Amino acid sequence: MQRLAGALDALESRLDMQRADLAAKSETIEQARLRARTAKTQATAAAEDLADAVRDLRTLIAPKKES
Repeated sequence: MQRLAGALDALESRLDMQRADLAAKSETIEQARLRARTAKTQATAAAEDLADAVRDLRTLIAPKKES
């Protein structure tokens, strides 16, 4: 009976450790998703800024039309 109780305690301990590991991995995955969304937002903003800068440069470089 004591062996069975010891085995069940060991099993419960291993399950608790696995549950904690899974929770930590889930948290890490969520943090990575958040960083990816942030990076995507920043990349989109940078692309828009770059497009604006290119448009401004083209305007400055383009020959002026005389009326």
